[in-house]
Amino acid sequence: MYRIMECLEKNESLTVIDICDIFQVSRDTARRDIVKLTEQGAVIRTHGGIALTKFNQKIHQYVVRQNNEPEVKEKLGAYAASYVKDNELIFLDVSTTVKCMIPYLAVQSLKVVTQSMDNAWLLMENDCIQTYVMGGLIRPETRYLMSYDTIKKLDDYRFTKIFIGVTGITGEGIYYYYEDDMCFRRELVKRAEQVIMLADHTKFEKCSFFKVLDFQAIDTIITDRLPSKELQETIENAGVELITLQESEESHV
Repeated sequence: MYRIMECLEKNESLTVIDICDIFQVSRDTARRDIVKLTEQGAVIRTHGGIALTKFNQKIHQYVVRQNNEPEVKEKLGAYAASYVKDNELIFLDVSTTVKCMIPYLAVQSLKVVTQSMDNAWLLMENDCIQTYVMGGLIRPETRYLMSYDTIKKLDDYRFTKIFIGVTGITGEGIYYYYEDDMCFRRELVKRAEQVIMLADHTKFEKCSFFKVLDFQAIDTIITDRLPSKELQETIENAGVELITLQESEESHV
C-alpha cells in the first residue's frame, strides 16, 4: 500500500482505474487497498478514487529532511550522544536527527549497527568505532537498506541501547511512513535494553500512515520542546522519560 501512497504524493489523487493500471491489480484488490488506507486515515474517498488527507505527513527526500530544523537536530544529536558509553553495542537508525549523534560519540571502544548508508560513511571516520551494516535492498529516497533478511538479522543482536527517530507522535502512539518500518522497528525494540527516541517538537501531534509502536516500547524521548499538556501526560503515564534540551541545559548550570 505504501506504493499507492508514493504515487499519491506525485499525483495528489488516484482513481480505481489508475490503481489497476499502474499496479496491475484487479478492481477488487484496488478497492480493498482503498478501504484499508481510508480506515487508517491516510486518504479520503473521492468520486471514483482517493486523495491525500490534509493531515498526511509526507516524507521528504532525505536531502531535504536533513535541512529541516538543522540546529535543533544538531543539539538533540549532541545530547543523545552523551548516553553512549564505552564497550556498548548500539543501534543507530536512519533518522536524520540520529545521524547528528555520530560526530559527538566520544568513546574509546564502541560497536555500532546501522542500516543507513550515511551513518556508515560517517562512522568509518572514527577509528574507535566498529561499524556493522545490515544488508538489504537500497532505498534511494531514504538511503538505507531493507529486506526480509534485514529483519531476520536482528535475531543476532542484543543491543545495550538503540536510538531511533520518528515520523509522528500522537496520543495514540508512534507513527512511521513505510510499512516495512512497522515490521523492522517492532522487532528492533524487542532486542534492546534501552530504547531512546529523538524527536524535535514538529513531530508531536502529527500522524502518519502506520502506527508502529505504543509508548510502552520506549524508555526515553529526547526533544527540544515539550508537547501539549495532554500529550505529555499520556507519554509520561506510559512510563516514558521525557527529556527536553532546556531541562538538560538548566541542570548543568
